[in-house]
Amino acid sequence: MCKNSIPESSETGVSVKVDVTKIVKYVCIAGVLIVAIIFTTKCISKILNNN
Repeated sequence: MCKNSIPESSETGVSVKVDVTKIVKYVCIAGVLIVAIIFTTKCISKILNNN
């Protein structure tokens, strides 16, 4: 029997949890913020150009 061998009964595993609802929530919030920033900058530029 080798000293460096790994016993067959040892089990290794990796558990990964992906919370899709949180990902969707943050993507939606980011989208709303991007649209709001674009809209406000266009409105401000129109107001400044009219005066």
